[in-house]
Amino acid sequence: MMPDQQSTPFWGTYFDRDAVLRLERRVRILGWVLFGMYLAQYLYDTVTLLYNNLSNGYPPDWAYLVLGLSRPAQGLMLLVVLYVLSSALLILLDIEHNTRCAARALKRSK
Repeated sequence: MMPDQQSTPFWGTYFDRDAVLRLERRVRILGWVLFGMYLAQYLYDTVTLLYNNLSNGYPPDWAYLVLGLSRPAQGLMLLVVLYVLSSALLILLDIEHNTRCAARALKRSK
């Protein structure tokens, strides 16, 4: 094995490792942004409902406030799913890297 051969990339890959890492980071950021949007929507609706009810002399609708928590829960579930998908990307990168290292070691031992 020549010394410069180890520094050259293997052209048989179907992806760019740096692009996958950028995608993973963007997916995690997107998850937080979506969760923040769902949470902001719930807070806006809650404040609007309370303001309108209290300024007009009506009692607050507590069932609406409690059942409205499903929106932040949906955002949280999106966050979890996007984190799982981004972690799966990293796991697949590790599997690919370990497979290449094992193949190189096997080739050297022969």
